[in-house]
Amino acid sequence: MIVRRKFSQTALFLFVFFVFVLASLCYAQGRGTDADPAARAIEPSKEPEEPSTEQKAKAGDRDAQNELGKLAQGTQNYAEAFKWYELAAKQGLSDAQVNLGILYDKGLGVKKDPLQAAKWYALAAALGDPAGEFDIGLCYLNGDGVAKNRELAVQWFTKSMKHEDKDDDKGESANGIGMAYEFGLHDDKEKNYAEAFRWYLKAAEIGFGEAQFNVCRLTAQGLVATAASSEGKKWCSQVANSGGKSSDWGQYGMGQIYKDGIGVPQDYKEAAKWYQKSAEQGNPPAQLELAQLYADGKGVKANLIEAYMWTAIAGSEKHTHAPDYLQQLTTRMTEHEIAEAQARVRKWIQEHPLDPEMNIDNIFYKPQ
Repeated sequence: MIVRRKFSQTALFLFVFFVFVLASLCYAQGRGTDADPAARAIEPSKEPEEPSTEQKAKAGDRDAQNELGKLAQGTQNYAEAFKWYELAAKQGLSDAQVNLGILYDKGLGVKKDPLQAAKWYALAAALGDPAGEFDIGLCYLNGDGVAKNRELAVQWFTKSMKHEDKDDDKGESANGIGMAYEFGLHDDKEKNYAEAFRWYLKAAEIGFGEAQFNVCRLTAQGLVATAASSEGKKWCSQVANSGGKSSDWGQYGMGQIYKDGIGVPQDYKEAAKWYQKSAEQGNPPAQLELAQLYADGKGVKANLIEAYMWTAIAGSEKHTHAPDYLQQLTTRMTEHEIAEAQARVRKWIQEHPLDPEMNIDNIFYKPQ
């Protein structure tokens, strides 16, 4: 009997202890007490994770698709950029339509197609996109993908000018109007350099680098009144020393001013200095001008290897006059000199990859 009672007391103690522990655990977990709702309320809730840009794009978000296109274009993966831009453009996003037009325009990630480029620019322009308005204006200016109509180009540039809001693009449309007057508003022979200069100057004063170069260029070409020479030199110098994306064009313009003696004494040595700076930044017209100075020994010591190198580099960067000049140079050189020049060309090109998006069509120096 004694043994059994001792066993019962022990069992009772264990039972009570077990119930106490179980109750404590339930209380701690917020179950079975009046405090349950409050306890649960202070527990942090998990926020759903924000979908990634790629997930949004795959789900059909046009802004995300356009963003992925820009990221791909930034790494020069143009086929991938084309894919995303097209998806967003077909959903009516004007920025994507402009971006898609640019790829068609330049033949990046897709076969070059001026008609398709003009189509997408026009769709963006119809939505009031200033870049689309400007780009379709360029199409009409040059007759790319549409019939050339510079009066219509000016109309689109004027619309774009009213809508410009990006700092980088301010002045772009006024510069476009200047081009229309320079190229000939109604006819290629009907050039109005004075009116072109007025619009270029307006855009230059807003801060548009290409227009600043155009003011410089018209002066360097002697296409405006002598009174404007100081204005041109001022803008050439400003652009040349700006360190911005158009600085190579300012340097090129300074080279032209000193080579031709526009408003300053003619100075080939000073011209060569400015051409060299511009050429090293990848400016094709400056490269060819520098090559000619080396070939003729003007402002620099004559050096046909240097002349060949800069001519070949200019050709690799789309200068249409470079191949003919290169052919002329080869008749004056030995095989050894040509081989050495070609080795230097390859080295330079490897160290300075060509920018496939570079466009020199609208700011190319065209002698009168």
